Amino acid sequence: MKLKLNVYPAIPDMEERIAEILQKAVDNRAKILEIAYGEASESIKKRILNFLNKKEIRSLYSRLEKTEKGWGRIYLHFRWE
Repeated sequence: MKLKLNVYPAIPDMEERIAEILQKAVDNRAKILEIAYGEASESIKKRILNFLNKKEIRSLYSRLEKTEKGWGRIYLHFRWE
């Protein structure tokens, strides 16, 4: 199962929306969660990454992958046992 969240244009409650979809991914045992932040500024990307690197959030996923060029995306990979 692959879940997607589009936060472009930037929304004020971005952290809450990411937390909700992350919890949904954990509940449904998703393989990949895609967070698309689009052509937003570098500060939006940093806000998302800082939120995802919090200790309690970081323990939920196994790997984070970022796109370098084009439409900005962050992929969270999950490993279930």
